[in-house]
Amino acid sequence: MEPGVTIQYYGQSCFLVTDSKGTRVAIDPFGEGLGYQVPSLAAEVCLITHEHFDHSNTAAVVGNPEIIRTEGQHTAKGIPTLGITAPHHEPGKNTERGDVVIYRWVMDGVALVHCGDLGAPLNVDQIAALAQVDILLVPVGGHYTIDAGQAVQVVDDLKPQIVIPMHYRTEASAQRMSVLAPIDTFLQTIPSAWVVARPQGNSLTIPKSELVRKDAPIRVIVLNYR
Repeated sequence: MEPGVTIQYYGQSCFLVTDSKGTRVAIDPFGEGLGYQVPSLAAEVCLITHEHFDHSNTAAVVGNPEIIRTEGQHTAKGIPTLGITAPHHEPGKNTERGDVVIYRWVMDGVALVHCGDLGAPLNVDQIAALAQVDILLVPVGGHYTIDAGQAVQVVDDLKPQIVIPMHYRTEASAQRMSVLAPIDTFLQTIPSAWVVARPQGNSLTIPKSELVRKDAPIRVIVLNYR
């Protein structure tokens, strides 16, 4: 396999990212109660953005992974990772929900950012810290996170080449998640210049060679969760 990453989506904010050498990073594994099947993930590294049940089920990750839960600079299994704190909630509201950690990490020369349950647009310092993003995993469903319009703003600020939306309502979502907007709300909000793809299945391989054109339009890739 040439340098690049394979991204698998399991619903909510849970992903497994694998590089060409087979190193795997799991992000935000969830527990029971979301409506999705709880995944069993094998990974060398696990990133936890915050300690809610739908983002922190480390028992779902086998292989004795190195677990990262905090902000700051980390290196796990040779993967450089930066965590920065961001608000989980709309400023001044729902303060009991606490903050989240946004992660930026690099695999096979591909820079990825996972926003967790980001609850407000990024500030200047956060944008600078997360600069040079290839693939952005961003929540779009609102209520617990930023909504579709704010997600577009985050994309404009970070200027990734590929956007993979997450944390939105699907037909599998439990009743408790009915407050989330569906993916179509986000797709109807994005600029017309962005390119949308909806591949079959929950897995996509992105070679690094596809990420060299900085003048290409932003691609929004909607992955299934199964």
